[in-house]
Amino acid sequence: MTDPRSRDRHGAVEDAAAAVQRALLACAGPAAGEQIAQAQARLAWQEVASEAGLHRGPLASRLVEVVNGRARVEASEAMLAAELRLRAEALAWSVNRRMEGRPGASLRIRTLTIVVGRGSRGRTV
Repeated sequence: MTDPRSRDRHGAVEDAAAAVQRALLACAGPAAGEQIAQAQARLAWQEVASEAGLHRGPLASRLVEVVNGRARVEASEAMLAAELRLRAEALAWSVNRRMEGRPGASLRIRTLTIVVGRGSRGRTV
């Protein structure tokens, strides 16, 4: 059985997050909404990749940006990029699922473009 206090805390955290989002939008203007959405996508990527065991030792990846449903992800090594390409559909689904209900998480990922290192060209998956 779930402790009712944990539900109350969870609701309070969500309320606080929504209040912070409203304050940022009021202070920084309409561009803040896009920045919040990008930050939520990056956070969700890090959580999903870590839980999937894709960040280990020197191997790491980061979501650079999401534009029109296409997420650009940089991988530290070619071997990791290959693994990300194999799992691309499941990773996109997991990231979208992770962002559900988060304040400001308005982006949805349809495809992943995986590149190795900075500024490289990758292939769309």
